[in-house]
Amino acid sequence: MAKREVEEINAGSMADIAFLLLIFFLITTTMNLPQVQEERLPQKSDVEFLLNEKNVLQIMANKNDKIGIEGEFAELEDIQHAVIKFYQHEDGARNLPSYIEVDKATCEDTIESLEAALAVYPDAALFKIELDAWTRRLDAVNAFGGSGFKTLPNNATVSIQMDNSTKYETYMKVLDQIMLGLNHLRDSLCVDKFNVPFSKLNDKVESDKQKISAIRQVYPKKIMKEKNRSVQ
Repeated sequence: MAKREVEEINAGSMADIAFLLLIFFLITTTMNLPQVQEERLPQKSDVEFLLNEKNVLQIMANKNDKIGIEGEFAELEDIQHAVIKFYQHEDGARNLPSYIEVDKATCEDTIESLEAALAVYPDAALFKIELDAWTRRLDAVNAFGGSGFKTLPNNATVSIQMDNSTKYETYMKVLDQIMLGLNHLRDSLCVDKFNVPFSKLNDKVESDKQKISAIRQVYPKKIMKEKNRSVQ
């Protein structure tokens, strides 16, 4: 019986198939970048219509990478102290934000009013945002055992302004100093309320999630990146 010849496989298109597969994997693969680079800070143009001069702590770096805080030259390490003062100061202090007073009764009354408004205007996005904010504040009060707290208004922010020639390394150092100041406040409050530094809490642990959320209600991360321009 004659042997049947095996037909030859046409490999002419294999290169095209391999190329298409390569493109597919390049498009669909997610690269893990450092978290600080993944985060996009809001631009000033996005929110500037909400801002009040006393509600903004402006930090700048000029083309020579010199640091300025509120228009005055400063050292890099001064940034964290300015951030601490911005978040934590005497109520009514000049040129600094006025606080929102948060307590259980205020939260419950505000939530009740917002829920009533949403019953009439169910698609009102602003009411939904405010309801979520006050619900989280009430959760924070409960986490603190019923104790109220003061927090910055929604439109308060730390503003970063870089010159077109400022080094990216300088920007990262400025951002790091801001976070050092904020995390110092968070650690102190967390030790006071929960006997553990904020930096030791684990957002993967269910019992820590409520604590993390509560601390962030008192000291929220409020940082805005302005568009680069020429800074003297």
